[in-house]
Amino acid sequence: MSRRISQSITPTADDITVLRNPFAAPKGGGDPVITELRRVLKNAIPSWLPKLSEDQELTAPRLDEIKKAVATRRQIIEVLPDGKARDDALAALDKADTIVLEMDTELAGVGAFTGTTA
Repeated sequence: MSRRISQSITPTADDITVLRNPFAAPKGGGDPVITELRRVLKNAIPSWLPKLSEDQELTAPRLDEIKKAVATRRQIIEVLPDGKARDDALAALDKADTIVLEMDTELAGVGAFTGTTA
């Protein structure tokens, strides 16, 4: 027979309330954490990006805005558990990052050859 030592504590009603509180989500879409997350994701998107078309030009500052939006979104998505949604979202961000890098490189090349900066 082996010995067993056990220690435990009985929480009070206040303790239980405090322990449950951070994990209790309001019913419906009113969870303040989810609301704030949506706000951060929405605010990270440059206001002009949804209206971007092929007849518009992108400047270096606008490419920087996209880089910042990608970084913000990546920071949030990377903490999600592994899975298809996370992988797909990160892949889309990788593609956007690649395109912005290509455009940045092309802009820098044009600036070097014309004697101007982008």
